[in-house]
Amino acid sequence: NERARDELVRSSFLMLLAATLAATLAVAGGSRSVRAPAPRCAAAAASETLSRHELRERRRRTRLLAAELSALDVQGSVAVEYAECLTAKGIHSAADICGVDQGVLEACSIHGLDRQRLLAFSRLAALEQTAPALTSASASSPADGDAGSVGDAGSDPRCEGEGGGDTLELSVPDSLDGSRVDAALAALLPPLSRSYFGGLAADGLVLVGGGRVKKAARVRAGDSLKVWLRAERELSLVPEPLPLEVLLEDEHVVVLNKQAGLVVHPAPGHWSGTLVHGLLHRMLLQRTAPGSAPASPSSDLLPDVSGSGLRPGVVHRLDRFTTGAIVAAKTARAQRQLMAAFAARRVWKVYLAVCVGEPHTRAVIDAPIGRHTTDRLRMAVRRGDGADAREALSVVHRIATDGRLSLVAVLLRTGRTHQIRVHLADAGHPVLGDPLYGDANWNRLEARTARRPLLHARELRLAHPHSGELLHAVAPAPDDLAAYGARLAGVSPDRFDAWAREATDAVLAEARDSFEYC
Repeated sequence: NERARDELVRSSFLMLLAATLAATLAVAGGSRSVRAPAPRCAAAAASETLSRHELRERRRRTRLLAAELSALDVQGSVAVEYAECLTAKGIHSAADICGVDQGVLEACSIHGLDRQRLLAFSRLAALEQTAPALTSASASSPADGDAGSVGDAGSDPRCEGEGGGDTLELSVPDSLDGSRVDAALAALLPPLSRSYFGGLAADGLVLVGGGRVKKAARVRAGDSLKVWLRAERELSLVPEPLPLEVLLEDEHVVVLNKQAGLVVHPAPGHWSGTLVHGLLHRMLLQRTAPGSAPASPSSDLLPDVSGSGLRPGVVHRLDRFTTGAIVAAKTARAQRQLMAAFAARRVWKVYLAVCVGEPHTRAVIDAPIGRHTTDRLRMAVRRGDGADAREALSVVHRIATDGRLSLVAVLLRTGRTHQIRVHLADAGHPVLGDPLYGDANWNRLEARTARRPLLHARELRLAHPHSGELLHAVAPAPDDLAAYGARLAGVSPDRFDAWAREATDAVLAEARDSFEYC
């Protein structure tokens, strides 16, 4: 009996000790955690424990993604299931699907027409960011042009090269085998209609397997579709009141500080709410009485020498999530002159970027850029292995670092698609927050504060298209980049812009003094 009593006391003591230790660890662990509900891809989230704040944020993103999928004609309850799984995989927008591994879609059981629609939509969104704009035959040769500017493709959209700004390439899924080509395109690219694509086909703007077809032509699974979009009634540009930060403006040009997330011009997935729509509204207020509107807003309010009707006033572009200075033309003469200046490399362009690692104090990256050999939505450094590769020159100055992350000022001598992002990634110092070219580990570590590629077009200098005088615009850094930059520079965020001006002037003074604007 005495031995049994001793064993009972010992076991009770051990149980009390274990309970005390567990309570201590729980207190030290901070906030109480809850387990997120398992989506259809339960294996992806089965072991993940989220805080209450993180769980609320995931549910919010799930609702937004489900609404986006429903707008793409995915059935309501199915859209929610897809959204739960995709959000658990770190995908927060339908546009992000283009960059994910196909295994993710398999894990989320996304198949058939739903899968094709999502992939098509995401590719269209990516094309909006990667493709150069259409232009008129009066522009300079694209070999000498700026990737962000309008290059020469001729007035006929069929002259556009692969991946042109209004050119889309799709593949016919099994579920649309035997469909008419206009019906297949309408199914793949909602909300555009069969009649819209029928009109394009009638004008020779729809190709199947490289050949022009009429709207009634039948397509087979696996067929390659190529279509050129243009502005018609379904794509008419209506002025929209959008908040625009104006840096400089006169009767010929306007320079804006573009915010992150704002698409420059209409494109699939972004038919409204673009910078162009906001500019049209601004011009409408300047040129008409309140309450009146012209019959053809885009052609009356802003020039469009490209003839596509989708890019009035556009001279060059910034990627959707890149912030900073962007110039637009208010007259046809200004648009042509500015396009020529970008093509001739007579525009001073300085960017700020937060990148991974510690690059050299000064680095000249002279590496041609072309389409990636296997992923046509990506660009890549192509050293002598591709005819489509074009000269690309970036001068990178490290102006602050903590040894882990760095702030760099980049002077663009050329302007190829995604040039800074591709060059820095190729050098082993990708832009922080870049989902396409960035470091996945760093992006995950800094996901709360680096929710986009931290790239900012800080400064533009160019000759005025009418007077010839020097235009100089400096765009204040957005809060996210300013916070990182201030920390790296050891200054307060409200002092960052002044510090950045001094730092960039110091490293770029010699190059700026010798730059030719005319």
